[in-house]
Amino acid sequence: MATEQGICKNCGSLLMVNSSDELCECIFCDCVFPSAEAIEIFKNPDGVEFPNLPQPKREGNTARHVVTPVFDDVVEKAVKVDKAQNKETKKVEKLFEISPDDIKTPKKVKTIVYISTAVCILLVLGISIPLNVIRNKHRNHIEDNLTTCVEAAGLTVNMTVEDGSSTGFKVYGQGNNKVELVSSKDVEKEQVLKAFESFCAVRGEEYGYEADEGSRYYKNVVLTVYAPNGKFTIEGKKDGAGIDQVEFEVPETEESESEE
Repeated sequence: MATEQGICKNCGSLLMVNSSDELCECIFCDCVFPSAEAIEIFKNPDGVEFPNLPQPKREGNTARHVVTPVFDDVVEKAVKVDKAQNKETKKVEKLFEISPDDIKTPKKVKTIVYISTAVCILLVLGISIPLNVIRNKHRNHIEDNLTTCVEAAGLTVNMTVEDGSSTGFKVYGQGNNKVELVSSKDVEKEQVLKAFESFCAVRGEEYGYEADEGSRYYKNVVLTVYAPNGKFTIEGKKDGAGIDQVEFEVPETEESESEE
């Protein structure tokens, strides 16, 4: 008796057959055929086609012909190995499974984070609060002298302040560089330019700017006047501003429906 390699004529699987047996059985597709044919196909596989046709299934582990087993049932053994490996894999995955409760920040790290956050907040407050106080102080002084700008330009603006709020003017901006005026009468561009120049003078005196320092005295200073005849806006440049820089917008009027 000699064990030789063969090939299944149905599915093409590699087989170990006993040359002394008349028949062999493929453990993969259950095909039963002559052992000599399996050995011959292994030796000369060129041109052989494998139809891979369905074969009658054997019941349980009983072979359909008498054979002397050379190896254990490979399929059954492979299934057992696969189950064992999967079981071990599941154990490993479960062993390393991490939940949110397992992740805890060390107390030292928490303390450092809290202290750093507190320091940052204090720094921001320590810088912003004094700057805000200084800006408000400058704004109050400018507003106290804003009446001179209105009078110099001949504008009709309500300069009264009620409960800390002005009714006809507003000074704002990071550098108190913007002012809005509300005139109850029509306004000309020349008046807007005059009010702008007066406002730059008042603001410059408050901050200590000189007229020849155009970048700080005029630049980014914006004056807006709202009047019945429209909206006027002028923005200063580095070299000042002129009548050509005064922009005018005609107020929008609602068209009344004609009576039928």
